Amino acid sequence: MSGKKEYGFLTQAFIFAVIMFVSNGIAGILPIPIPASVIGLVLLFTLLSAGVIKLEQVESLGAALTSLIGFLFVPSGISVMNSLGVMQKYGLSIVFVIFLATVILLAATGLFSQFILAAGSKKQKAAPLETAKKTAS
Repeated sequence: MSGKKEYGFLTQAFIFAVIMFVSNGIAGILPIPIPASVIGLVLLFTLLSAGVIKLEQVESLGAALTSLIGFLFVPSGISVMNSLGVMQKYGLSIVFVIFLATVILLAATGLFSQFILAAGSKKQKAAPLETAKKTAS
């Protein structure tokens, strides 16, 4: 018998509902438009990382929703189909902006990760020197 406790569908749905309710409230307060679903994902990740919510409390419902993700994107696909006039008029500009934003994001992520790795390696190199100085004293 495993040590994991099984949580029912209603318990897991209640946890997701509370997180979405709170994220909708946060989205209404923020001065910049951030989708409540994104805020909810960040909030869920934070609660899982902090140990407030255990993974087994949301795991099976999360897995079920993940398996339905293709179906959940149907409304956004339909809205793109309804916007074909805009896509026809500004399609090339939209593709260019998406490409440019992707390149900028990749470059910024690469530079930031190099900065973090360099700072970490400097810290690791400095630690043995400090230890050697303490033992020599």
